[in-house]
Amino acid sequence: MTDQIANIGILVKDFSKVSEINAILHTYSDNILSRSGMPYREKNVRLINVTLESSPQIVTELNAKLSAIQGVNSQIMIFEL
Repeated sequence: MTDQIANIGILVKDFSKVSEINAILHTYSDNILSRSGMPYREKNVRLINVTLESSPQIVTELNAKLSAIQGVNSQIMIFEL
């Protein structure tokens, strides 16, 4: 399959899930180009942005694993190369 650049935006409502998120992201570290995170204290949430280059299947798989975590929302934005 064609590689693509994808951004996955992650909204963490339950801060106790951060280690679970980190473990999942670590398994995809070969595909991750960048990662940034910030607390949004006024809303009591954390925001994480992950940019990766990979096949559509890997992006979808990663997003599904993140979305399956209670207290975590994630969305994909895809750019075809």
